[in-house]
Amino acid sequence: MTDDMTETTLRAAPQTEAVEYARRLAARTMRAWSLIDREELVTAIVAELVANAVRHAGTALELRLLRGSGRVRVEVRDRATQMPRLTVPGPLDESHRGLFIVDRFASSWGAEPVSGGKVVWAEVST
Repeated sequence: MTDDMTETTLRAAPQTEAVEYARRLAARTMRAWSLIDREELVTAIVAELVANAVRHAGTALELRLLRGSGRVRVEVRDRATQMPRLTVPGPLDESHRGLFIVDRFASSWGAEPVSGGKVVWAEVST
């Protein structure tokens, strides 16, 4: 891997192991990009978005990490058309935390319908 790489991709089946693969790829990528101070934020966002895709979409998914000027963009594409909704979890809620965490950690995030599904994205300032 070289430092000038500005994109990395992972394609995965909708299985729980995909979350760990995605998390490891994100950590390696952030180190390769010399963005260790942002590794924790990005890996947390990646884990939540991939977990949401596995849990709610249940389709093949694709994770993309893109490095732009002053930001890292995380994109997770799946084949479900239902858009994610941010719900604020109660103190004892075990679920519904994913997008709440993304909303706290990302400088911005959103979801867009694309041909054959949707892309949920989040950006972290560098």
